[in-house]
Amino acid sequence: MDNLLVYLLKVSIGSMVAYLFYILFFSRDTFYLRNRVLLILILVLSIIIPLLKIFNLPASYETTESIKGMNALIISGTQIQTNVSEKIISFDFYNLLVWLYFLITGIFLLRGLISVARTYMIIRQGTILDLKFPKLVISDIEHPPFSFFPYVVIPREIYENGDYLELLEHENTHVRQGHTFDLLLSELLIAFQWFNPFMWLIKRSIILNHEYLADNFSLKVSDDIKAYQYRLLNIPANLKTVPLAHNFSSLIKERLVMINKKPTHNYAVLKNVLIIPVVAILFLMFSFKTASNPTKIVYQEPIFSQTSVSAIYKFIYQNIGYPQAAKESSDIGKVFVVVKMNKGGIIKECNAFTDTKDIKTPILDEVDIVAYKTAGQSVSKSEKGTGVEHPFLKNECVRIAKKLAEVDIPEWKEKNIEFTLSFNFILK
Repeated sequence: MDNLLVYLLKVSIGSMVAYLFYILFFSRDTFYLRNRVLLILILVLSIIIPLLKIFNLPASYETTESIKGMNALIISGTQIQTNVSEKIISFDFYNLLVWLYFLITGIFLLRGLISVARTYMIIRQGTILDLKFPKLVISDIEHPPFSFFPYVVIPREIYENGDYLELLEHENTHVRQGHTFDLLLSELLIAFQWFNPFMWLIKRSIILNHEYLADNFSLKVSDDIKAYQYRLLNIPANLKTVPLAHNFSSLIKERLVMINKKPTHNYAVLKNVLIIPVVAILFLMFSFKTASNPTKIVYQEPIFSQTSVSAIYKFIYQNIGYPQAAKESSDIGKVFVVVKMNKGGIIKECNAFTDTKDIKTPILDEVDIVAYKTAGQSVSKSEKGTGVEHPFLKNECVRIAKKLAEVDIPEWKEKNIEFTLSFNFILK
């Protein structure tokens, strides 16, 4: 699941970079067909590129990932004797975020389905006058003229006035060029990227560019450009727009600006070469993978569930102690025990180490065992951490490791397993 959140973050960053580039260099051009392609590419590439792992980069260092558990603190000694026996309750905030994400995504998907159903209901309640493609539907419901897949829907009042040919040509352009597919694609991606403001902005730019395309085509067959602009302004502003459809009355101000804008010079098409470095940047950001050294084992996923890790630590709480001989010699420091266990919970091997340089198995989070020095006990060189072999500490850690088969967890039963216990002995 952690990969899901990382992926969603990469999609958000990729869409942001690509969309800002589009706004900066292309959005004001009158090359509307090119802009349509660019906007769709922004949606598609921002989703696909983070999924690709094409280029190998050499690994700069090697790591063995630890098993995420909990830090344990065990106090033992002459002054304090503690037996820890409690139920371990863990609250996984990360899983809460994942479930919250899917809940909101489900709500947005449901909203989209309801919007499509409402639009089709308006179409079904109308009267189909022309079955040829695009299909003309006359509606008795008050709404702006709109198009949705093969249907062009015009309110009866506008149709009976007879002055709707340019309007019809505008909506027919939406249908012939398949603009509804772009709109539904952007709506679908918003459902999965609802937290990403740039997805909403991309959808708005897609709709606006669709209107530019349809206006531009309609003006080519229009006898009076000013009359067409007045027609845009005369659509009542209080009409409720139809969801997930191209409404003739949408984004009027921006469309009027573009209608009166001089066509972009042809040499501006040379800017298209700038698309190449942007795509290259996205690949550099998200499509490189690190080549690990095959002589090292790199664990990417925990081998224990959180419940099993909790059970292991609870067992250690209840059974480990600070060896008396180690306390008397002021022996402190860290001990690592590599445990190799065969399927069925059979301990095959337990080896203790004082550092991790030769350890290739996943390391559990550190357990701190604290004891108290007796009165007048001095600080030895071993306490300062110089030249320590920790014989008594190692024996205690190996003893605990060999008893782990007593813990009833599924991982013992299902497979052969190797891991490392980490202990830190402290004298106060």
